Amino acid sequence: MKEQMQQFLTKFKNAWSGIPPKTRNIGLIAFFGSLLILSILLFFMTRTPMTVLYNNLTPAEAGEVKAAIEERGIPVEVAADGTSLSVPREQVNELKLALAAEGIPRNGSVSYSIFSENMGMGMTDRHFDVVERDAMQTEISNLIRQIEGVQDANVMITLPKESIWISEETKTASASIVLRSDPGFYLEQGQVNGLYHLISKSVPNLPPEEIVIMDQNGQVYEVQNEGEANTTLSIYQQQREVRQGIETDIQREIQQMLGMLLGQDKVIVSVTASVDFTKEKREENLVEAPIEETNEGLDISVERIVESYSGESAAAEDATGTGEGEIPNFPGVDGAETSDSERTEERINREINRIQRQIEKNPYIIDDLTINIGIEPPVATDPASLSPELVGEVRTLVSNIVAASLSLNDIPQEELNVDDRVTVFATEFLGKQETVTDENPFTAAKLLQNPYVFIVGGVLLLLLVIVAFIVIGRIRKRKEDEFFEEMEQEAIQQLETKVAEELAIEARANPKRDTIERLAKNQPDDFAKLLRAWMTDK
Repeated sequence: MKEQMQQFLTKFKNAWSGIPPKTRNIGLIAFFGSLLILSILLFFMTRTPMTVLYNNLTPAEAGEVKAAIEERGIPVEVAADGTSLSVPREQVNELKLALAAEGIPRNGSVSYSIFSENMGMGMTDRHFDVVERDAMQTEISNLIRQIEGVQDANVMITLPKESIWISEETKTASASIVLRSDPGFYLEQGQVNGLYHLISKSVPNLPPEEIVIMDQNGQVYEVQNEGEANTTLSIYQQQREVRQGIETDIQREIQQMLGMLLGQDKVIVSVTASVDFTKEKREENLVEAPIEETNEGLDISVERIVESYSGESAAAEDATGTGEGEIPNFPGVDGAETSDSERTEERINREINRIQRQIEKNPYIIDDLTINIGIEPPVATDPASLSPELVGEVRTLVSNIVAASLSLNDIPQEELNVDDRVTVFATEFLGKQETVTDENPFTAAKLLQNPYVFIVGGVLLLLLVIVAFIVIGRIRKRKEDEFFEEMEQEAIQQLETKVAEELAIEARANPKRDTIERLAKNQPDDFAKLLRAWMTDK
């Protein structure tokens, strides 16, 4: 066995030395690269996938669950914070059912179910009060934990002692609650008010002012009325957020647009907005004529009355100016005259347009807008290297944005003076931040996320297979050559042996010939003399 191994090593060395150095280097690189990639793939393919079984556990609960799982011989992983446990994915459901059947984890909390389980004649009033308070604290803690962002809640309730004496003073309970919330999570004021209301209604004789709620960071949450919540500070904060949002949106749009044209590190934009938050709500009752040309309404009903009269007067019976009761010398009525009269009456009812409008303006309007743009010229130390044409184009682009932003106010378009609201200047940027590059960008996680790694790995594996075939083929060919050489040598040896045997047989059959051959080899001179003598005799 040892000799065969040495022969194999010798043949392998001979075959390896027969390969050109360049081919050997490529083969070594392909071999070790493929071996590394295969090792990584095998590591991730054979790794047992783990899934979270329980999270948000206390250290005591985590230790209890971990011990119960390890007793079953199942691998378990504990998170860095010690609150989460992970087990193999295919055993998650089975473990949950088995642990739940055993009542694990036992967190030591008391619920209302204890009354139905342990109620008996031996329970005293004192014991009952303690159990009732613990159960109440547990149920309130469970209710609070259902709020999104709250991980846990510790509740402490103090119930008033009942007195056998009648008193007009009503004793109240109190509650202290500490919340453990997610990092960066804060309850909104509406949620705080709802939490106070929930706790107050869950405990008898517990007014909201006797409740104290705080989080793990010491932040105290207090209940506030809606009127108190809308204070001047809150309104100022809302208006400030709206104004900053407008400025940020406009600044980001201009920065992105100019950054694509000039380069992100070649332009800086500053936006200052003046916002009018005046709320206006008015009602208008307008009256307009339907026909604008005549400024008249539409005729609904028309009524015309025309009266005419024609007749003659009566003849005079007395003398002029001499009748009884008449003024002397006053001319009398001539009975021979005729009289005509005519009266026209017209009634027209017209209808007009009655318009009622209820107008409520936007909660805020951009009253004024100022934009300052700094551009680094091609030659940073020479502001004159920035062409005026480029400055004009940038000013035109930004002026359109300003005009569109101020379109909702009552300023006429010709009075906007957009050019006065836009400033473009050239300057050298001295406060550039140097880009920090990752010193080791080729981490294992990034390599595995890159699909080209698998392509290169496949190519290397293919090269490794090709090199292996070449090496094996050469080794096989060398073995065949050696085999044929051995066969040839063996055949030659057999042929030589056969020839020697035939010569020996022939020598025994003709001893003179053998003697002559020995004489020719050993004594060539004597053989020559003998040969001349034979020729002379003939």
